[in-house]
Amino acid sequence: TLQPCDCSNRLEAKADRAGRWRKIHNTVSRDPVGRIIASDIGPSSPFLTVIDRIMNQGVDSCKVLLPDGRNIDICTPAGADIFLATKEGEFEFFSSNIGTASNIRTKKKLSAGDKSNLTQIYFTVDSIAKYGTPAVFRAHVPRSEIQVWVDHVMAELKKKTLDARWISTGTLEEHDAFILIPCICMFMHPVPVALAFEKGFFRVLADFVLARKGSGSGSNLPSADVCDTISLLVSNAIISCLYSLDNPWTSEKTFKKLEACGMLEQFMRCSTVPQEYDTNSGRYGPLGYAPGLYKTYDELLTCIAFLKKKFKKGEPCGDCLSAILNGTDGHKPKRPSVMKKLKTIASYGELLQPSGTKGDDLRICRHCNKMEPSQEFQMALKQCSRCGSAFYCSKKCQIADWKSHKKYCKPVTKEDAKMHGASQQSLLNFANKHYVDIMVKMVEACDETGVKKGDMLVALNFMPDANGVVPALESPPQFTIAPVRGFIEGSRPSEPDWFHKNTDKNVYEQNIGNVIGSIKDQHGRMTPSHVLCLVRNSGGISVYKIQLMEPNDGTMMFTDEAVDAFRSAINDDDFNPLSRIFVDGDIKRMKRQLGMSYGIGMPDEEMLDRTRQILNAMGGNFSLSKSR
Repeated sequence: TLQPCDCSNRLEAKADRAGRWRKIHNTVSRDPVGRIIASDIGPSSPFLTVIDRIMNQGVDSCKVLLPDGRNIDICTPAGADIFLATKEGEFEFFSSNIGTASNIRTKKKLSAGDKSNLTQIYFTVDSIAKYGTPAVFRAHVPRSEIQVWVDHVMAELKKKTLDARWISTGTLEEHDAFILIPCICMFMHPVPVALAFEKGFFRVLADFVLARKGSGSGSNLPSADVCDTISLLVSNAIISCLYSLDNPWTSEKTFKKLEACGMLEQFMRCSTVPQEYDTNSGRYGPLGYAPGLYKTYDELLTCIAFLKKKFKKGEPCGDCLSAILNGTDGHKPKRPSVMKKLKTIASYGELLQPSGTKGDDLRICRHCNKMEPSQEFQMALKQCSRCGSAFYCSKKCQIADWKSHKKYCKPVTKEDAKMHGASQQSLLNFANKHYVDIMVKMVEACDETGVKKGDMLVALNFMPDANGVVPALESPPQFTIAPVRGFIEGSRPSEPDWFHKNTDKNVYEQNIGNVIGSIKDQHGRMTPSHVLCLVRNSGGISVYKIQLMEPNDGTMMFTDEAVDAFRSAINDDDFNPLSRIFVDGDIKRMKRQLGMSYGIGMPDEEMLDRTRQILNAMGGNFSLSKSR
């Protein structure tokens, strides 16, 4: 059972999000392809003559001659901006040259010159998107011009999706690879991203990747360089949706749109491709290090309602993630840093699902703490119509509690209610899954401080830190247990760094104002079977008091008696007190976890028998003793 005190602080979440996201777009460092001398990009090009293009060891250069005689390098911010603003209000590069590219591609067989011209056109698009100042790009490149480019890319992707060579090999020649490469930097700008979603670009891209599944070859993914390109352009599009659009989307909306068109699962598959370190360029992989890729996964972790709904068994994203982690999908071998992110997402998605454990959905009267598991009692509880998070066994209790509850009673939207429900479920599942870890740390904290369990607080953080690590989802989980007074008295030595004391004074003061009152309120309502929890997730910070009930006989699992029993097992290897509280199956499981994780307790006969069987199968000649 769980009794929340909703002190969720949206400011905390927003401030932290701004700190974690600093418009980290991926940039691309292209493969060295040597030196190319070219003439006009296209016969109808209004103002561009290429006199030299160099792409070597990650250093790009593309010098062009403008109609007014100026010689500029569009692979520099200054040069790209001059190029974009050359003809005020009449930027026509895409319409003038993409048509040329489309005409070239109608030929049955392309010459070396054709391929070079195509590469040069796409390279120029990429350069002005990469190096052009966002404000200049937006001011001088009309939406209609960008639409020409998006339409062209989509048309070529549709052709490649049906191409037998692509389906069988997953590789692209340079002039074909450059169809997609400009998307990486184009999607650093808001208008191309908005058009891509409007026109169904990501559905087309998902089908392009998915076509490889019909290859019948050992790999069902595109080649490593194509996978990298797709991973970077999708993560850049996500970042632009969150921060660059005129009306930025929420994280949930962004991921919902990608999931609906099938792109989110293909993004996960492509992102597993490992990158090799290039000692010459000092870069990882052909497309360089991709901070935006990892930050995209960090942002996905904040969408708890979305994770609960879409990352479960039977849903495309949930099944895809499971297959990747099981080794039946994704690249072989896989990129370790991405696999760590995906394992964290899978772990959180699992915690968010209904456990089906008896007692997890039981409610308690907020005022008098009365709780009965009977359906009659649970159905009779009165729910606060305003916030929906408080329950009462009678009108009398509801009236008596209003003075306290009104401080935290706030109307919530349907989406907020879903988020809070998922947050509460994840806390209960965490407590069930890591019950032994909590009790071991509780014994240690109580013994070190001399404070009883009822005056301790468990602090859990489900948000990624600056390094993308989610403490509560690590293995083993990272959390703290400290005396309640350390959170509410004096200099508050126990308060976590995610209160933003040293980063944002306004947010810190609001956190203190909300959280301290909530901790005091919930602490004053504790019963001997509760444990007090402070939880941080994407919705903010909340305080809960929770109970765990043994599903077989209804034994309360967070009692002082249980803490004392664990103390005997930990300090004296005496499991008899635990045996008087829990059934044999629970005791065996606890012994196994205490032994494996903490080296506590002797192995039971069943475990010794398994060890003997394994060693016998390997031809061992031995005898085992239960002595330590």
